[in-house]
Amino acid sequence: MEAMDKKEFDFFELLRIVLKNRKFIIIFVAVVSLGAVIYSLLTPQIWESSASFYVVGDQASALPINIEGLSGITSQLLGGDNAQNAINSVTAMSSRGFSEDVIRHFRLIQYYKITESDSLMAMDKALKRLRKKTVSIDYSTDTGLVSVSAETKRKKLSRDMVDYYLQKLETYNREQKLTKGKMNREFLEGRVRATEAEIDSLLYAVKDFQTRHNAIDIETQTESLISSYSDVIATKMQTDIELELARKNYAPDSPVVAELKSRSDALGRQIRELEAGGGALKPRYLIDIASLPDLGTQFAQLKMNLEIQSKVFEFLYPQFEAARLEELRDMPTLDILDTPREAGMRVRPKRAMLCLIAFALALVAAVIIALIKNAFELNKDRFREIKKEL
Repeated sequence: MEAMDKKEFDFFELLRIVLKNRKFIIIFVAVVSLGAVIYSLLTPQIWESSASFYVVGDQASALPINIEGLSGITSQLLGGDNAQNAINSVTAMSSRGFSEDVIRHFRLIQYYKITESDSLMAMDKALKRLRKKTVSIDYSTDTGLVSVSAETKRKKLSRDMVDYYLQKLETYNREQKLTKGKMNREFLEGRVRATEAEIDSLLYAVKDFQTRHNAIDIETQTESLISSYSDVIATKMQTDIELELARKNYAPDSPVVAELKSRSDALGRQIRELEAGGGALKPRYLIDIASLPDLGTQFAQLKMNLEIQSKVFEFLYPQFEAARLEELRDMPTLDILDTPREAGMRVRPKRAMLCLIAFALALVAAVIIALIKNAFELNKDRFREIKKEL
């Protein structure tokens, strides 16, 4: 007995135990392997569709800062990079609102067979399933590539979901994201249209005046004085436009806003002094105009207003065109590298791998059971003593 206890366990002993229990081991492994095969055949097939793209949006300033009178204000209003655009796109697609829209569009609560009567709880469960098991959204910091993939039980559903994400992201970038370029373009467009309408009205008035009164003209000196006065007013209007544009992009207490406000006030005081006849530049042309015949005064006023509006238009229109270009450059677009398509091979279940793993685990488990059984048989006396003590 003592010699048996000191006998070491070796490979041949293991082989003897396996051969002794070979019938059990074969049956156990066969049953588990058959169960794995049946499971792999009955479990739903999962199909994946994916797409990858870059988010392109050159947001460097495109406004013509070398235009006389611009003062460099507008060139500071815009900025950004493609990496931030990509991060924003990933954040948007991962948002709750984005995900809920996908769930409603594809009726995923029914797809997941969620039977909760509480609609909010059902939506929360669907969101959890969507984010953890169905949709994957990744962003590579090294390459800037954004990828979206969907895994469902139907090939077409997987492809349609990825395609819907791309379409919805395009819509978000085009319609919902208010960029600074768009804001500036809308502001400048309104001013340009108003100035154009004013110029058209003045041109018609001048033509009508000349037709009715045989083209009455103003003396050359009066024209020169009117031009000088219109320059001051045009500068004031340009400054006011820059001030209003700055207020849309900076805080009210910003130094940029304060500087433009101070400049506008100074020009306003200068205009009031000129109109009142005070200051260093006495508006002599006002006296001359008052002494002119009434028709001459009217024509001079029309010409002066037309010149002011023309100079304002010369200032505004390049800004408007630059803002239109800036809006297009500022709006992120998707440069799609891989378009979504229906999968040719399923991603799950991997039947061969599943059966091999089940076979290996069953074999190991059967051997362990045989060893435990053999240990019980070799130590029957000890177990009897333990049972007696219990």
